[in-house]
Amino acid sequence: MLKRTCTMALVLVLAMVFLTSCGSSTKKPAAKTGSLVTLVGDMPGLCDLVSFPFNVTDLALVGPSGAGTVPINKGTATEPEIRLNLGCLRDFTTPLSIGSANIGTYTTAYITISEPQTIFYDPTILPPAFPINSATLTFSPLANIEVPINPPLVINQSGTNNVSGTQASVLQIDFDMLHMIQSITINPTTNKLLVSATPQISMTPILSSGSAGQGFGAIDDLVGFVRSVTIPPPGNLGLYNGSFSFQLLSASISSPPVPTINLSSSTQLYGFSNLNELYTDSFMEVNAYIDVNGNFVATEVENEYTECIPSLTGPGTSTCPSGTNQPPTLAVIGPVTSLTRDGNGNVTTFNLWAQDIEPNDPAAIEPDAIVTVNLSNSTAYQYSSRSVNFANLPFGPSNINIGQQVIVHGLVTVPKATSGSGAPVLPTTVSAYKVYDKLQSIQGSFSTLVQVASDDKTGAFNFSPCPIMFQGTPTMVLTSSQTNFVNLTGLSALTGQNGNPTILVQGLPFYQVQAQTINGVNVPAGTLVILAKRVHQLQ
Repeated sequence: MLKRTCTMALVLVLAMVFLTSCGSSTKKPAAKTGSLVTLVGDMPGLCDLVSFPFNVTDLALVGPSGAGTVPINKGTATEPEIRLNLGCLRDFTTPLSIGSANIGTYTTAYITISEPQTIFYDPTILPPAFPINSATLTFSPLANIEVPINPPLVINQSGTNNVSGTQASVLQIDFDMLHMIQSITINPTTNKLLVSATPQISMTPILSSGSAGQGFGAIDDLVGFVRSVTIPPPGNLGLYNGSFSFQLLSASISSPPVPTINLSSSTQLYGFSNLNELYTDSFMEVNAYIDVNGNFVATEVENEYTECIPSLTGPGTSTCPSGTNQPPTLAVIGPVTSLTRDGNGNVTTFNLWAQDIEPNDPAAIEPDAIVTVNLSNSTAYQYSSRSVNFANLPFGPSNINIGQQVIVHGLVTVPKATSGSGAPVLPTTVSAYKVYDKLQSIQGSFSTLVQVASDDKTGAFNFSPCPIMFQGTPTMVLTSSQTNFVNLTGLSALTGQNGNPTILVQGLPFYQVQAQTINGVNVPAGTLVILAKRVHQLQ
């Protein structure tokens, strides 16, 4: 099963290789090509390493003979700089490239990255400063990192089936954030973290199931905004019911991925009912799968809000109503770091770590800044990945808690510059129009089994998140017959294990101010309940 969330990505700009005879001006036919989709993900890292961003500036795949290289750049003056953030890809997957590549067998890849950073949550930094510790990172090597492709990647000619019956090829690239970190020390003078890291990357071809309805598996929680919409003509007998081009995470300087998301008769649409109701610049969350031909087919589409950046025009940016002169409205994505509740337990304001901003607008919000979100009586609340909410829990201002990831759509106000020594650093504020509870992966450990049904999948267990940001909030994981257990046979396999292995719970978190019973499970007051889509034990 392939996964996704956060959002930053890489596109392979695949060049055609032309062979010419020595001493002859006659050109040989262009190399034959096939369809290649490249995905990237991250294995979980250190609990309090919130962001690990870097640019990917070059990637080449090489075959046994050294010929058939597939370069990322086109030899232009401006090379692609694709911004990834491993903090957004914790146990998720996002597409890197959707395009063509020379047919052949590839055994090795060379990748070059730039500007890596490690940014930690640090509760020892007290207000009015924010608990962000940007470490001094030493990362080596950066250029031409050699990665074996195991087993070799085979790219077949488009329009012809290979042995397994598929036409597209898919390559999974996994970064291992945890094992990249070699050492962490503290500079006693500046109190700044000093981090040493080396690349730990694996590349593995993904095999198709051979079924058009399953293909290469699912990619969960893609986030981005609509660039264009294609509505099929009446009476169209094609395989799909229209499509839209989907701009993924926009912090990349150049060549970000823009996959085409196809809709089928079984696609669940939320926030709109037909493609003619879908506007460009609408922020979307998409669950999809890749079919055997390399097409992205949506299973769920959530149309959340149409963003607006008045100062920007051109491709990849959002537009505003004509004649407006207002601050931007953006989607800000990340975990809650602190909050204020009223006497009824409802959150009135909270601070949010901006892991991702859609569309990217550094003039309004810099990546990995902390912004203050103000809620009002008119703020709307919703949860994404709606099929995960098997308990039909409501989401509102009382269900937000520290550590929880949310998406905030709202009006951004940048504070005026302060002057004078000792002047406080004022935060950027966001007046929230909408707040979405976001699908997220939470790292931690199993505590105790609360309840288990005869299917060994439906039930509940107590869970201890390891990030300090959660501040020891009592946490309970509820599972259903549809929960996917990875490296576990079921709930009963969580008990009696030695060494307290690390667990990743992917699901929707809902904070419960009052005690209640959910799906037959007694939940104490002040508990964070996670409805689990997947429970993944790390090996």
